[in-house]
Amino acid sequence: MKSEHLGIGDKTFLINRLIQQAPINTLIREFFKNAEENAALAPEGARNIRIYPTVIDGVRKLTFWNTGVGMDENELRIATNLSSSVNKNMSLDGNFGIGAKVSGLAASPEGIRYRSCKNGTVNEVTIGWDEQEGTFVRFAFEMPDGSSGMIFEVTQSLIAEGTKTDFDWTEVVLLGQKADHDTVEWPIGMGEPVERSFVARSIYNRFASFSPGVEVRVDVAMTQGGGKDETGRNRRLLTLSEVLEKLGKHEDVTDPDSGITIRYIHDPKHEVSHSLSARANPAVGSTTFCALIYKEERYDFKTRKGWSAVAPSFGIPFGSRVLTVEIRLPDTIALPNQYRDALTWPRDRSPLLAEQFAHIVRQLMPEWVKDVIRQETPDQSGDLKDLQSELQALLEELRVPTDVLKPSTGLPKMLANSLGIPEPEPTKIESEDAEQHTGVGERRTAVASAPRASSTRKRMAPEGATASKMSRALERAPEIVFLNTLEEIVEKGMKGRAAKFYPDTQTLFINGLYPAVEKMAKELANEFPDADDPDQSRALATDAAKRTMAFRVGKATCFALAKKLLDDWSQDDLEKATSPESLSMAADDYRQSIADGKKWIKKQIKIEAVSEMV
Repeated sequence: MKSEHLGIGDKTFLINRLIQQAPINTLIREFFKNAEENAALAPEGARNIRIYPTVIDGVRKLTFWNTGVGMDENELRIATNLSSSVNKNMSLDGNFGIGAKVSGLAASPEGIRYRSCKNGTVNEVTIGWDEQEGTFVRFAFEMPDGSSGMIFEVTQSLIAEGTKTDFDWTEVVLLGQKADHDTVEWPIGMGEPVERSFVARSIYNRFASFSPGVEVRVDVAMTQGGGKDETGRNRRLLTLSEVLEKLGKHEDVTDPDSGITIRYIHDPKHEVSHSLSARANPAVGSTTFCALIYKEERYDFKTRKGWSAVAPSFGIPFGSRVLTVEIRLPDTIALPNQYRDALTWPRDRSPLLAEQFAHIVRQLMPEWVKDVIRQETPDQSGDLKDLQSELQALLEELRVPTDVLKPSTGLPKMLANSLGIPEPEPTKIESEDAEQHTGVGERRTAVASAPRASSTRKRMAPEGATASKMSRALERAPEIVFLNTLEEIVEKGMKGRAAKFYPDTQTLFINGLYPAVEKMAKELANEFPDADDPDQSRALATDAAKRTMAFRVGKATCFALAKKLLDDWSQDDLEKATSPESLSMAADDYRQSIADGKKWIKKQIKIEAVSEMV
């Protein structure tokens, strides 16, 4: 006896739920992808996509038009069913015939109008929400002769308007939430403001490349530059790949173990304005970004503040405004989720994120990219070597195994499952009895009761041997980097926060404008009322306040890292302990550092006095 396929008990409920829960943010991607796949079927030289306003009863409606294989009456009926497609194969990792209608109806319940020309005949159908039926339908229309129908021919009326019917094409119009909804101005929801070039930018950001020979043009009403209140003219939309040669340097580097390719792109600012990519592609004002690329589409897209805030984990503490990183994944590593707005690991469907590949971006980074980062790094005021040394001493005393070369959380196990790459294990520094080291102000830090890594007998390495890269990394104290401008602080997401720690790169960013700095600097300056040079005294007080705050935050970070030796502290606990909020509380207690600040200022004054005598 043959097995029986499962059915659906309540199709209406399932369809309504599927559409009402769909993400609207995929709307542009879905309609563009359908247009692009169909346009790719047209003859070479005639693979066109046009995006423009269609005016219906005086209201602008967003329209996608493409050449390709047209649809007749029966094919239009099939194409407007959910989980149904015409002229393409459906698959879990491809374009599976559900996204455009689902996300489109979620954003445009008033309706989606389809027109398609095939063999000189144009048919039309509109789908949308029917209040009386309580579900989504193909709307019935009354004909001039009194009959009714859901799919009807409009060839002659379009020819009378000047529309060409001598080749196949398809047009899709989004009617919106109501009849008076301008879906050009508000494509994702009535009253939901977006930038003028939202549609063009959404396509540019999502697609790394178009199908061969496909040309995309967008009406000037929806692009950057002139023509804000115009229509009828258009600008060509290019992908980043098509304008690479007009930018700075770029390079693809492939990891031989995983097959992942990292594309590093230098996109410097033009001497007048905008990035070079924006000038080369005037339809959009492109910016630098970081993203995953799967089958030439981008996921987990981060740009502007979002990219700047995470860039240090990718080895880019500065320069995110001129550096783009594309993480190009083999087909076997990922699968899109149900609505194709994110990627998942194939084995367990857990989220797949760009940060999980940060260690590969750091490891494969070419030297010229590092040069760009160095050029973009602002000058750091003062020598912080003494602070670094004291934090280093504290880490060694605590025997902290900081795993800075271990891949980001979540990636090793998945790659091991998918690609056969072994997962590295955390390494603890084996040590003899801990020695005590001197802290700020010649104070000793009592840590005798802190847990230690297991002791073992001493074994001598051969003469001439040096510590391995991993061992050196495990012992390195966090690198302190000051942010001294509001722009830098906002970019890193540190406004109102004293510090931010990036464990993958052992970098500790310090907010030089944090209120505790100014408060302590005022108190320190008052301690030197008879200074010969008041300006110098205030400057030294500010430097001392910054340094001591950096040391307080650095110590808090080191003590938090030491907790990884304790079984009772989870990874979540460790992340909370080194969060910007926790570090800010350590920074706020500035009065504990007043004595150290005064001592440092006196030392600097003596050094300057000696220098002047010489």
